[in-house]
Order: sequence, then C-alpha cells, then structure tokens
Amino acid sequence: MILYMGGLGKSREEAVIIRGALDEIEGVNSEYNWLEQNFGEENLEWEMLGQELIDEGDRQYDILRIKFLNGEVKEFWFDITEFYGE
Repeated sequence: MILYMGGLGKSREEAVIIRGALDEIEGVNSEYNWLEQNFGEENLEWEMLGQELIDEGDRQYDILRIKFLNGEVKEFWFDITEFYGE
C-alpha cells in the first residue's frame, strides 16, 4: 500500500514522501498517481515537461515539472529514498 506523507511537494523541505513502494517502477507510478489525484488526469488537465533526479547521498528526490492547461508550469518534489535503487 502506497502512503503519501510529508508536504505538498513545493520544495525539498516540503517534498511528498512516498512510503510502501516495492520498487522503482511502483514508486515512479505513485508519483504520477499523486499528481493525478491532486490535479486531474495527465494529458487532459496537465502534461509532463520533465523529470530530474537529485541524489544527496542520504536522500534521493525526483523533481517533476508539469504544465497546466492555462500555461502555468510548476515543479513538485518527491522524496524517493525508500524505494530508490530497488
């Protein structure tokens, strides 16, 4: 069972912490699921612009950049430490 903890993903300090993913595939899918739960369906309400991995040694983060229909671009931070490398 995937659990979302932490913040709203607006920064490293407010990263969405993903718990319970068995591997990287499930973990990355859970990032997209979180975005869809909060902002609607991908390619209808928003589109993915890019993804970046930040490895800080003891913590790993994915930053997902999305563009909304109104043209607004935002990035969301996910703490992927628990499933990174699995």
